[in-house]
This record gives sequence, C-alpha cells and structure tokens, in this order.
Amino acid sequence: MENGHVTGAVTGGLRIDETAPVISRHSVTVHASAETVWLLLTDIDAWTTWLPELSYARVEASGPIGPGSVFRWSVSGLDIVSTIDEVRPYERLAWSGHANGPDGILGVHVWNLAPGDGGLLVSTEESFAGPPVDADPHSVQAALDESLGTWLQRLKDTAEADVAG
Repeated sequence: MENGHVTGAVTGGLRIDETAPVISRHSVTVHASAETVWLLLTDIDAWTTWLPELSYARVEASGPIGPGSVFRWSVSGLDIVSTIDEVRPYERLAWSGHANGPDGILGVHVWNLAPGDGGLLVSTEESFAGPPVDADPHSVQAALDESLGTWLQRLKDTAEADVAG
C-alpha cells in the first residue's frame, strides 16, 4: 500500500516507555475516513497549517516517509528531532525523538486509527523521560496532556472540515 506521503506498510513495533515518569493517553472519535486522517498525520510538512502551536515541521528527505525518516519540528519552545519507527498505513504511526538535544526530553509517540462506534477512533499515547522531566514531572505531565488533547481536537476539526468541505 502506498500513497504520496508514506512508503509501504512496515511494522517496527515501537511502544511508549511504560516506565517513563510522564505518560499521556488520549483518544477521540473522528467523523472522517481513515484515509483523510492518515493524510493529515503523515503530511508532516503541512502540520503547521492545522497545528498553529508548531513553529515549523519538516521532513529532512524528500519523498514518502517510512521507518528511518527524520523530521524536525518545534512546539512550545522545544526543538525536536524525531525518527519514524513504524508505518502501517491507515492504522498506526510511531516515532521517537529528542527535544532540545540528547540531554533533553526523550519522547516516544504512537498514533493508532481503528474503526469505532460511529466513526474512526483515533488514539495517541506518548511517554516522556529525561532530566527535564525528572526535574518537574507534574508540570511536564500537565503540558503533555494539554498538548495531546489540543492536537487531537485540531486533527478532528480539520479532518471533519475536509469531509464537509
């Protein structure tokens, strides 16, 4: 399976770090197709068009993304370098990365899409570890929960507007 943004299905099996001091899990039902949501998630260079909290987002190499693809992005003052680990088109996207260098926050982020009751269930989970997290886990937890909640709501709103438009 291939589209303009993603190489064929590849399973890497990346999971969040269940021992990390900060873990956040959120989900939402989206009234749009898996294809619509998938295109929004995998067109990383266009994230800033629907995620105004991001200063920038860009994939380093041209062509479809796949395991090993590196992308750079910035949110909430964090400069992040992420590497995609797993791509299962219309089902699962997973990456890991460091915010503000290797001594910063190590994040592992997983997206899952599945048919749900009355729509597409989009769930996301992320773990954060590293010295900045250890220094203030409660504040980092609150910030990650807010960030993922906002990201899911913007994804839902954008996907549903695309369907309606």
